[in-house]
Amino acid sequence: MEKEITIAEFAEELRTRLQTGKTVDCCKDELLRLADIISAKIGDEKILVTWKS
Repeated sequence: MEKEITIAEFAEELRTRLQTGKTVDCCKDELLRLADIISAKIGDEKILVTWKS
């Protein structure tokens, strides 16, 4: 089932999933679309990251 939601709603769903230990595997296509939006709209912003292999 597809439905259109705001980026804020999607971010909250991801936050909830990550904080409760759920996977985000269900959202792979959406995460790729979000990455495109981020690159296009706020690509020069900085974020502190800790990479884990």
